[in-house]
Amino acid sequence: MLRTFYFNTGVRQGIHNTSLYGNQVYLNGVVQIPFDCENVPKGAIFMFAAPSAELREVKQENVIVRKILNSELVSEYAYFQYNKK
Repeated sequence: MLRTFYFNTGVRQGIHNTSLYGNQVYLNGVVQIPFDCENVPKGAIFMFAAPSAELREVKQENVIVRKILNSELVSEYAYFQYNKK
């Protein structure tokens, strides 16, 4: 199942007269870039985006990696923390 997540850019609305580009949105006053991933379990928390699916974090039992789809993010993969309990 495809789910949408948001990459927090850290850029606050109004501080620098920030304009939104492409599919960016404001959430809680911060510029966010939406992205989709498949097969991310409910309760998984987005950690970071990266250009590779082979970073050392992937070896951790509670980390899953998914390909980023439908986004303007430069990174190709999203890392999520997930407790299987």
